[in-house]
Amino acid sequence: MNLAPSRIARWIVVCIALICLVAMWCQKITGARAEHDNAQVVQMAFNLERYGVISMEENPPFVPTDYREPIPVLITALGIKTIDAIVGPAPAEAYFSGDRVKYLKYQNLLWLALLCAGAFWAAEALTGSVLLGIVAVVLVDFPFTGSHWGTAIVNDLFTEIPAAPALMFACATLAVGYSRRSLGLMAIAGVLFGVVTLIKAALFYVFIGVVAVLLCFYLLQRPPIPTRNAIRELAILIVAWACVLAPWMYRNHVELGSFQLSQRSGLALWHRALEDQMTAQEYLGTFYVWAPTNSLHKLMGAALGFAPADLERGGRLQRLNSTLDSNYAADDAAAEQAGRPDQAISYYSQARAERVKLEQELGKSGHLHADLEADDVLKQRAIALTLKHPWEHLALTLPFLWRGAPLAFSILACALIVGVRRRRYDLALFALPAFGLVLFYALFTMFLGRFAIPAYFVGIVMLVVLVGTLWGSRSAVGAQQPRVAA
Repeated sequence: MNLAPSRIARWIVVCIALICLVAMWCQKITGARAEHDNAQVVQMAFNLERYGVISMEENPPFVPTDYREPIPVLITALGIKTIDAIVGPAPAEAYFSGDRVKYLKYQNLLWLALLCAGAFWAAEALTGSVLLGIVAVVLVDFPFTGSHWGTAIVNDLFTEIPAAPALMFACATLAVGYSRRSLGLMAIAGVLFGVVTLIKAALFYVFIGVVAVLLCFYLLQRPPIPTRNAIRELAILIVAWACVLAPWMYRNHVELGSFQLSQRSGLALWHRALEDQMTAQEYLGTFYVWAPTNSLHKLMGAALGFAPADLERGGRLQRLNSTLDSNYAADDAAAEQAGRPDQAISYYSQARAERVKLEQELGKSGHLHADLEADDVLKQRAIALTLKHPWEHLALTLPFLWRGAPLAFSILACALIVGVRRRRYDLALFALPAFGLVLFYALFTMFLGRFAIPAYFVGIVMLVVLVGTLWGSRSAVGAQQPRVAA
């Protein structure tokens, strides 16, 4: 098989660039300890590999759990098995810090390489320009070239890292499959969205919204799409997605008596419902406390009259401070562990302490899965409290967008508008799932900045696609204008 010289040269450049990027990313990975969310993934993966059960328990009996989504756990368990096979088995503690956790973090090299590949394919497929595909790769990789934020992503095991390439490919495959009327691509898109859902369960609800909007696009498409074709494409997308989710949901039903994907929704909703009750002064303070960058944090503090002292014990904004370096962080942690929400100061610790309190009460009453039932109780309480204060809840969505994804939200919203107005529904579909994910987090969670990582990278590629599309349209219009003779 003969390849054109230009194509060979292109692949050589891609391979060299990938080798350079991997070498650069490798230098950022260390044996720093896995903590908090990352430690939970490692513990669940270790128990799966050693004892055959997805559990967060450190000692037997290893009770099954669905506290976290399964794919990161499965991949990390495979990493532990591989490391054991190469250098020999070790106790659990060895996988939380040192060389072995460093080896586990090397999976990020694969995720970042796939992210770059997905960015190139998405930009090239939506614009028809190889050059814009290269630009998308450069911009996607830019945060990892030296920023603290990019280094922290590479040197961690957050589930947002594998979710980023999975969402990129899912969005691109959906957009291209829709524009090409390809049943095969729609099936692949369904599988990919199922994979993303098993990494970030929030996409379950987002996907339902995507399907509803996609149905509208079929109705708006001109020339119209035959009804039979539209139904077939929608059906294969949904069935493929459901087939990916079904085994995990069935496992949870058998082991835990629930079809839910993960367990943390009640805590997230209760935390959000508590914050809906904040004072007007605290609401104003959110734009200072949750500023997405240090420079904006200082600027908003000067403009609104807030200072770091307001975040400490007795300060005007003390309930907004969930950091570990506050002068009451130890007391809040103790209140959480004791299940005493009345003794916690921050909204964050109040919510977590309430969950512990419920688990303790249900456990003493003999409930088999007290953690699951506590989460359900919190969910019901949160919904009831939110419905009592719907306008406060909606108002708080703005500062959460400010906190989590102001840039990504703006880009993705613009993409939806441009895509619908120009009837480029493929562009709108590429942006839609990421936009829905951002909006979901802003509406129903505390929306930490890292939650938006998958949507952020889709937004970067979307920006490249938008600029290329608008510039191409402008050039086409200019070329059609008659030249005036001198």
